[in-house]
Amino acid sequence: MKTTRFVINTTRFAIKTTESSFLLAVAAAALAIFATNAYSQGPAENQAPRPVQSRTAEMLDRWNDIGNKLIAMAQDFPEDKYDFKLQKDERTFAENLLHATAFDYVVTRRASGTNIGPDFGEGDNPSRAVFKTKADVVKFVQQAVTDGASVIQQQGDAGLDKTTRWGKRLVHNSYLWMFAIEHSGEHYGQLVVYYRANNMVPPDSRR
Repeated sequence: MKTTRFVINTTRFAIKTTESSFLLAVAAAALAIFATNAYSQGPAENQAPRPVQSRTAEMLDRWNDIGNKLIAMAQDFPEDKYDFKLQKDERTFAENLLHATAFDYVVTRRASGTNIGPDFGEGDNPSRAVFKTKADVVKFVQQAVTDGASVIQQQGDAGLDKTTRWGKRLVHNSYLWMFAIEHSGEHYGQLVVYYRANNMVPPDSRR
């Protein structure tokens, strides 16, 4: 009888000891993870954030970011593939760039109230007959990004709040700029597909 009780008590002690060891191990692991996260995030979390930029600076940042991506593609893509497209009823690589750039000018002209930029005909689908070479297309894209950035900077925050007619309604110029930025982003995505279809890596993905 005493032997049986001894075995039972010993077993209970072993179980409690195992449970305690397990809980200590879990606690130690959790503490280690917390300490690691605190160490890795601590410096960044403790640093004061940089002051907010002006709305003009923020808009310029977005405008130049997508604009420079399109410029890099225009410069990088082989000229003998400029007329490449995946399906017959879509724009070629060059035509995508020309369309996105022309639309940028439509917005820049509307926001500035001027006829800034080169003559590329009516609408926002310039003919390849006007921009025959890769150099012509690259220059067009570069000029549009530069001209748009110049207008945004010159007009400042007050210019972003200015209202302009867009179709049948009035909108703030900030709306127009964001519209153009989003539009360029959509065509950037299309051009990424063209890159991948030719087993090429887009410039921005190589950084």
